[in-house]
Amino acid sequence: MNPYNILVVDDEDFMCKLCGRVLNGMGYEVVFAQNVSEALGKTGSLERLDLLITDLRLPDGHGLDVIRAARAKFPAVGVLVITALLSPETFQAEFQSLGVSENDMLSKPFAVSGFEAAVKAKLEQVKDPPERGESK
Repeated sequence: MNPYNILVVDDEDFMCKLCGRVLNGMGYEVVFAQNVSEALGKTGSLERLDLLITDLRLPDGHGLDVIRAARAKFPAVGVLVITALLSPETFQAEFQSLGVSENDMLSKPFAVSGFEAAVKAKLEQVKDPPERGESK
């Protein structure tokens, strides 16, 4: 059983399916949201969030709002930003204030191997992972 809680936020069905297939193939279960409001609702209902993977441009707001909310409730959550619109300098101050570095960003389209490596690296940083097989 998957010991990590992962939330993927992207309004593109293709990206959700791709992330889901890759993460499922890595042995992880995933929760999905397609906009800010859905992501905030899911974040609010979770008891634990280990990794947030979010696009920046969402139909009802910005991925930075999702990151802020996730970090407010789960300060140690790992964050990966996947976007086609990113120039890191554009939101540099906001990213820095939220603890998101250039290493936490993947530009669409990205290589699956790069995505897998980024996910593994983020989950290795989880300070107190739950025991395998522990019920959630």
